[in-house]
Amino acid sequence: MMNTVFADTNYSQPTFSLEFNIYGTGAEILLNDIPVYYHDAQGQTISQKPVPESIIDGENVLTVRSFPLDDDDGQYQKEAHIEAIISVREKDGLPNEGKPLLQIKLNPTNAADCLLEGTAAEYGDKEAAVLDHTEKQTIAERRTAIQSPFPRWAWQDGQVIEDTPENFDSLLAVYKEIWAALNEGGKARVRALYDPAAQEFALAYHYQDKKHGHRIMNTGGLIGDGDWKLGNMKVRLEKRKYSLEVYAQGFLARLVDEKRNESLITYLNKEARLISFQKFGFYKNKAGEWVMIR
Repeated sequence: MMNTVFADTNYSQPTFSLEFNIYGTGAEILLNDIPVYYHDAQGQTISQKPVPESIIDGENVLTVRSFPLDDDDGQYQKEAHIEAIISVREKDGLPNEGKPLLQIKLNPTNAADCLLEGTAAEYGDKEAAVLDHTEKQTIAERRTAIQSPFPRWAWQDGQVIEDTPENFDSLLAVYKEIWAALNEGGKARVRALYDPAAQEFALAYHYQDKKHGHRIMNTGGLIGDGDWKLGNMKVRLEKRKYSLEVYAQGFLARLVDEKRNESLITYLNKEARLISFQKFGFYKNKAGEWVMIR
């Protein structure tokens, strides 16, 4: 029987965060099979980001994947490592006040029996386990039970999604609808498309009104901004190969390129040489409709 980690009534409005320390390796971090962070830069990155919308009631699974970077000639740097921690703190608490719930430290250059050296035994119900270990990637996971303070997410009651050409085509049509709304600049239409996601984001951050979710997501925030221009989705489809990625144990899907980190919908800032990828996740409701949910 699993122990319930989150039962501390001292947290009236708990905020869950992913804390990470990555050096000398590419990394993908998932929570409940939902991608929450992707890293493909050299050097060291230490930061954290909120992830309450990916917490579920019951057993939660933290997964870490390492892979060598192309810029490092496909080799891990010496002492490469990834440390990932899921922590909880009060909503208005300081970032350094988080209480760890789940932790994995992955050392992909070590011998197989030392891959998880540095993983703290007390942060998780189950021992961390290596699922795959090759020269190209290492995958490890760890599990623990969390009593979620949030309502059951809508996507958890959706249909199981299959990776089929029909699903790819129908989801692509939704991306085109979103792009058209952004291109037309009608904020009311854009907000309507984002409404389900905004409602869940609001609840994840302890608000009831979806307007707070729209604020968190910055819905339509680049529309009318003279520094940013909506990218041409047709050109991206011609230049890159996109596929349907199904995740969250089959309940969520998105369209991704070969590297799995670039969206079909982008905004470009030529002056600053920046690109903003507009990333989306969808579930399929019982009526068979795609609904943006993150």
